[in-house]
Amino acid sequence: MSVAATTSPAVGTLYVSPSPRSRGMPRVTMALRSNVVSVGSILTKLQQDCATPLPIIRDVADSMTADMRAGLAVDGGSNLKMILSYVDSLPSGNEKGLFYALDLGGTNFRALRVQLGGKEERVVATEFEQLSIPQELMFGTSEELFDFIASTLAGFAEKESEKFHLPHGRQREIGFTFSFPVKQTSIDAGILMKWTKGFAVSGTAGRDVVACLNEAMERQGVDMRVSALVNDTVGTLAGARYWDDDVMVAVILGTGTNACYVERTDCIPKLQGPKSSSGRTIINTEWGAFSDGIPLTVFDRDMDAASINPGEQIFEKTISGMYLGEIARRALVTMAGEGSLFGRAVPNKLSTPFALRTPDICAMQQDNSDDLQAVGSILHNVAGVESSLSSRKIVIEVCDAIVKRGGRLAGAGIVGILQKMEEDSKGTIFNKRTVVAMDGGLYEHYPQYRSYLQDAVTELLGSEISKNIVIEHSKDGSGIGAALLAATNSKLRIRRLVHDLIIRFILLQNRQGKTRLAKYYVPLEDSEKHKVEYEVHRLVVNRDPKFTNFVEFRTHKVIYRRYAGLFFALCVDITDNELAYLECIHLFVEILDHFFSNVCELDLVFNFHKVYLILDEFILAGELQETSKRAIIERMGELEKLDCYFFTHFAQASSHLVTLQILDRNCFFYPSFSIASVSQSAFMECQRFRSLKLWQLPNSAQENEESNG
Repeated sequence: MSVAATTSPAVGTLYVSPSPRSRGMPRVTMALRSNVVSVGSILTKLQQDCATPLPIIRDVADSMTADMRAGLAVDGGSNLKMILSYVDSLPSGNEKGLFYALDLGGTNFRALRVQLGGKEERVVATEFEQLSIPQELMFGTSEELFDFIASTLAGFAEKESEKFHLPHGRQREIGFTFSFPVKQTSIDAGILMKWTKGFAVSGTAGRDVVACLNEAMERQGVDMRVSALVNDTVGTLAGARYWDDDVMVAVILGTGTNACYVERTDCIPKLQGPKSSSGRTIINTEWGAFSDGIPLTVFDRDMDAASINPGEQIFEKTISGMYLGEIARRALVTMAGEGSLFGRAVPNKLSTPFALRTPDICAMQQDNSDDLQAVGSILHNVAGVESSLSSRKIVIEVCDAIVKRGGRLAGAGIVGILQKMEEDSKGTIFNKRTVVAMDGGLYEHYPQYRSYLQDAVTELLGSEISKNIVIEHSKDGSGIGAALLAATNSKLRIRRLVHDLIIRFILLQNRQGKTRLAKYYVPLEDSEKHKVEYEVHRLVVNRDPKFTNFVEFRTHKVIYRRYAGLFFALCVDITDNELAYLECIHLFVEILDHFFSNVCELDLVFNFHKVYLILDEFILAGELQETSKRAIIERMGELEKLDCYFFTHFAQASSHLVTLQILDRNCFFYPSFSIASVSQSAFMECQRFRSLKLWQLPNSAQENEESNG
């Protein structure tokens, strides 16, 4: 027999036509709920794959902690980049002045200015302007994107009102929030590692993004300077810490997602060179790349395969606002195609990638009406479908399954960070108030997402500990935080420039590694000094003489020269002039040779105090003070004369003083002998040295001296 099937939104009708042998028998019509079963099975499978019970989110939290440690141990140690932010000093509240902030955090770009008034007034005034990034710029060239940013900034700066005051002669300074993976080399420089969040701008990866912005501002005639380059999470932490000292973690949940936290420098094995004086720094986790233990659906895998970065940013693709709506759309397309959720055909608008956005599914979940009219309106306007009440309810369940998974996974990630901090601090995180600052449109505007996130944190930590963990929304934290870090960095800029440009240390070592002179101009622990001396010796002694006399050392460089069996080595900034410092070393050796008349290693050993005197005449506080060999030799000659003069008269006065003491003690044996009979020169020498307060004469001698004039 032949079979013909027709469908309707709720019922599948199976019509069986009579075969030649059954003609004359009545026709049979069957009504089966075939499509409802199909839609139901797809929904059930989706809910099962998205399920995040306690064991799963606990595994995610533990994996997050383990990946953090691996990423801190060595670059490339895990999917988490664990990037150093170079933010060692957070805002104190004393910052004053006018500062700007640029925030490129996803599909939106924002320019902000803030007038800071110090401890008393804090934030005096703020103004901002927000624009959407044109779609074509997200796939354009680096020059096009940064020219757009610079021109927007120029127009915004022209609208500066009277509420904002810039001191005369000061240049406007910017905190640049750049919310993409960047390997920072300093507080105001960083190399873009790769684009995320749907961006694919050519010509930027591998370049300093601050340099890209500076070049664009120069092309647009904008007279500003970038003082701080920060990630949006770092900016959020700084902005929240400005008002609350208990803030230790910051999380962005918006178009994309990321997290950062305050880390102890002694817990960062990959951190080389001098550590911050505060002993803490901010680590940018780039947790969007995390992938261990995340429950995925077929729709996640299909979306990932069709993305511009397949196999990457899995955590971000399951919890951030860029993708939640798209996952839901793909599930609805499958239900519409295989289960006829919206009728016989799949609407063309629904088949368009990213047609259903996260704000749409958020709005649908807020519909509490009996007929879900708002849901129907959104489906009609966005997807071009006419929906029944039953199909609207299925849509709500699809959205809830995807959002619930995203919120609970985000909560597990937060607990993973807190666990790591708790283990390292030995119980100082969970036992006191600890604030997690949250920012981003997804967290701010999606109440169901917030609720699921908080529920996961409470389940993982328990009701008692979770009372100490405050998850707090920080409105516009990243923008204000960037301006605050620009202010903080501006305040420290001169000190930092001096610190960066000075000679960091000078070493004189023989071939056996014995250090004959070591002068450090930056603070280092004794253990670190020993380590530096060992590393420098191995570096220069084993280096082929055919190679240049300068070599990279950690984040700086060592410039050295060998004279007989001694190696003279300076450590300077990586950008400093090598030839200038080679001349500096040679001049130092010439001065030593002239002063000691054909200097040798023993001269340095037995006259080390004079070597340090020469060095201080030549280099002071790490900066060259005098480059004239003649001037330095003349000064050392004067010091030698003063030293001889002081020693001669010191010895003479000492001998007279001993004579006075003997006479004073024994004068009663010789009634006719007076202390006044001692030569006048002795009294003059003693009186002069006593006026210098090098010592005081004994009381009895003083009395005799006074009684005898």
